[in-house]
Amino acid sequence: MDDRETKDHMFQTKQQRSPEPNPQYGVQTAIGKRLKAYYDDVASEPVPDRFLSLLDALDAAETASKNAGRK
Repeated sequence: MDDRETKDHMFQTKQQRSPEPNPQYGVQTAIGKRLKAYYDDVASEPVPDRFLSLLDALDAAETASKNAGRK
């Protein structure tokens, strides 16, 4: 292998390790940050009382179902 082939091989290996950045990567990152900010706002809101009541009713129904199955 002569010097030119060695340099070409090294160049190809370097290209394989660090491909060109995707031009849409910046756009995707910006969208992801905005979605995360929006989700964080929604997730920090209090849970409505009606929804908590429905969850309590579901828990009670599951407990009753399990107790009925044990008899």
